Amino acid sequence: MNKFEPEEQAEEISVLSVSEENDAYIDYRKLNYKNTMPDNRVLVFLTGFCIGMVFFYLSGGQNASARGLLDQEHLVLMQNFEADESGLFEYVLHLRAKQLLLGVICSLSSIGGIVAFSVMGWCGFEIGLMVFSLVYQYGIKGIFLTFSMFLPHGIFYCIVFLILFRKYWTGNKKCCHKEETIKGRGSRQLLEAVKTVLLILAVFCVGILCEIYINPEIMRKIALFF
Repeated sequence: MNKFEPEEQAEEISVLSVSEENDAYIDYRKLNYKNTMPDNRVLVFLTGFCIGMVFFYLSGGQNASARGLLDQEHLVLMQNFEADESGLFEYVLHLRAKQLLLGVICSLSSIGGIVAFSVMGWCGFEIGLMVFSLVYQYGIKGIFLTFSMFLPHGIFYCIVFLILFRKYWTGNKKCCHKEETIKGRGSRQLLEAVKTVLLILAVFCVGILCEIYINPEIMRKIALFF
């Protein structure tokens, strides 16, 4: 019996080495695929952006831009606009809190993935339509006007959205799997949930403050160039 043990051990070692090579090759393939293929979120957003561009041209560029909110009269009014910060704070907080609550509900539902990618596509559609409408009216300055409408608060709201729906992004499956195995213990799972909630609330509050106190000034400065 003992004379077969070295042979069996050698076979086990060879099998392990082959499996390790296969795992390494699979990891390399996944890494190479991840580096060469665009993120699904980017693809959905760009698809919506292109659809917005096509919709702009099919609807008649001049007619579509004429229905825009930021016409020349609005821009003139914005140059000397002073927002009521208390009233704006109440309005923005009420609106964004409802959106956050809706996002939390959707992220916990069975259709969370569909909602997440639908929102990405719809945002791409709106931004595409808005960019081409404003560029049609004001030229290259329309691009800066478009970005001034979403910065800097849009960055923080985007971070909140990505955190809420993080388990539905393809690139985070491995990460989520690790979290599920590590956080199988109740105390750690509770701690991670508390950290996530605090992070979302902190980023959300920063976004609200930026939308109330910073974004109106940015838009007013940009409006001076029109």
